[in-house]
Amino acid sequence: MLSKWSWIVFNFIIYTSTAPPNEAHAETKAFLELIELDYEDICSNTANAQWSFIISPSNKTLLTWEEQQYEYAKLKKKLRNEIIDSKKENPKAQVKESFQYKYNLIEKPGDALLNNEDWKELVDFAGVVELEQSSNKLQNYSREDAEYLLSHNGKAKTKQAAWNAWYNHMTPLVMNYSNNLLFVAEAAQENGAENIKEYWELLSGHPNGYDKINSEWSRINSLHKKIVKFISANLAQKYKITANDTLPYLLGNLQGYDWTDIPSDVLPYSELIYDIKRNLWKKKCVGKSLYKTASNLGTILLKQVPQAEFWDNSEFNGQCPSRLLNFCRGKMRVSTCSKASVSNFLRAHEDVGKILFNQIAEETTPVLNIVNRYSGLEESISTLFGILSVSPAWLKHTHLMNVTDNVSYQEKHMIASLMLTALNVFPRLAYYYSADLWRINAIDKNITDPTDLMSSWWKYRQEYEGMSPITDSPTFLDDGYIVRNKPYLPKILGIILAFQLYDYTLESTEVRYDNITGKLINGKIIKMIQQGGADDWQAVLNNFLDIDDIIVDPLISYFTPLEEFIEENENFEYKSGATTDKELEELEKHILKEINTPSTTPVPITTTNQITTKAASSSYKKISNDKNMQTKVEKSLDSKSSVYIQEDKPKKSETNSSIDLSVDESSSTDATNDAKNDTPKINTHKAIWAVSAVLIAIVVICIIAIFGRRRCRKIPKNRRYV
Repeated sequence: MLSKWSWIVFNFIIYTSTAPPNEAHAETKAFLELIELDYEDICSNTANAQWSFIISPSNKTLLTWEEQQYEYAKLKKKLRNEIIDSKKENPKAQVKESFQYKYNLIEKPGDALLNNEDWKELVDFAGVVELEQSSNKLQNYSREDAEYLLSHNGKAKTKQAAWNAWYNHMTPLVMNYSNNLLFVAEAAQENGAENIKEYWELLSGHPNGYDKINSEWSRINSLHKKIVKFISANLAQKYKITANDTLPYLLGNLQGYDWTDIPSDVLPYSELIYDIKRNLWKKKCVGKSLYKTASNLGTILLKQVPQAEFWDNSEFNGQCPSRLLNFCRGKMRVSTCSKASVSNFLRAHEDVGKILFNQIAEETTPVLNIVNRYSGLEESISTLFGILSVSPAWLKHTHLMNVTDNVSYQEKHMIASLMLTALNVFPRLAYYYSADLWRINAIDKNITDPTDLMSSWWKYRQEYEGMSPITDSPTFLDDGYIVRNKPYLPKILGIILAFQLYDYTLESTEVRYDNITGKLINGKIIKMIQQGGADDWQAVLNNFLDIDDIIVDPLISYFTPLEEFIEENENFEYKSGATTDKELEELEKHILKEINTPSTTPVPITTTNQITTKAASSSYKKISNDKNMQTKVEKSLDSKSSVYIQEDKPKKSETNSSIDLSVDESSSTDATNDAKNDTPKINTHKAIWAVSAVLIAIVVICIIAIFGRRRCRKIPKNRRYV
């Protein structure tokens, strides 16, 4: 016997096959809206469960998240099967072309079509891996410990030990992953795709996407190899090691594909990078303050800022790397840390790009598009924000880079800006590409042995990224996209497209020096995001911007000055920045102390322009220097070598206190409060207004009743109720 949904869909198709065109169109639209409402409800529930898991990782929150994932997959299967069964009941019924895209999203929702046991295994494995990473008990290292050692001044041996300690414990999990990887082939079959490539191209909204990247990769790879060789030679001089390929544990972080923490090590103009790093700390560009700075660029580029709900519900004093979560219908939250770095500065701007993209597209983008597909267009807007964030114009606008009319300094600013962008873009492109090719090859050749799987992983990383493995450590298990079998293709396409949008917006691929304010608003791009969400993103690009193909020419043109600089300065003499690194670490300690130390001074009454923020739930205090850390690592990690420890702090706001080091006075108290506060406060002003409004309403009602009664008495009884 058919279910309730089967009868609804069956009757709907019968009606649409006989009803007048306009009425059938309206019925189809209403029917799809009902499905989207179901998707929205469970999408919100799943996102809330995942958010709880991110903020408070535990077995309990993990179990809740897993249960929501099971329900999500169950709903997707149900709606998909109902539509297919209904079509079988009435094969003559035709779906209007304007609704075909949404039907395709429902019928081919991706990995959720796996059988129940396989889906459960995939979800459970992803959750267990993330819980282990958050446990802070891995080989006496927390992620924060390892990230601190890798991104700060220290010995190569110390960094290598931190890298190995973090990843080696994951080796036993490789066998589970090799089994889960094969689920991609099963999901491809369930979604009607002939192979893995076709399946991931379906989810990415770009048919023949891999062929497109393959044909363009040689041009990207040529420039990427020059950058890798340049960086490798300079790191070899700094750490007194043999120059070979770039070593992953010397790149500033555990991921190995974000190199934005090392620009001062690879440029002859390192003083410019040090100035940026120094100003980030002086201006307290951390947490909420950093995202507010990024939102200012959103005002200029898209005439939008993140909604109040984002600021109220996000976690700005958590852990890094940042996590951005989509709650559907334009609602997003971020969990990030209070750390001032070039990497976090870039991530904040890219996150704001995604947030604003989803806000603007809220009314026209179906939830089906968000949960069942991966948008290259969203990634391109995000990357565009990243490109602009480290342009000389924006760095000067935010007072992170000194303004000068000296032509020689402008050239240095340009090279510094290009290098920052290159360290953000090229490692990611190479990593994303190698990760997808590695997985496709492993599935096609049925590579399941853990040793062979790790060996092939590093073979691909070395070939495409220029990475030389220390050990065959399973770094892929620290990647949520890989663990959950998600394709990187849309990210690759989105990054390349971002430079086309940069060219489209500024009508040039030259790095901008002049004032950035008011010169970036492009009505067509805003209109494209507003009205184009209900179709696949390639069609949207063509319809609104006349971009019918994704090409690498703007990307290559943008980096041409950097390429010429590298060729001319291939063997520049490295100058040690150890003294400046120590100064920066001291500044970091002082600013963190200022941010995290509660003040006994009463908090002044805030103005209406200030946003109430949350009080910091925990703070971190540096308890050991690099020398002590190295000693502990060299003793085979016998004892805990934390860089920070958590302390309970009174949840009160604080005022700025003076420090010995020079801090830019232009930074406002809001920046400090935004970095500290992380607990919602009762808004007494709203409460007073609410009570006052109720009292006024009662008085007005009484007055009306009294005068109404008097007027009624003056009217003759026979006219009183006419």
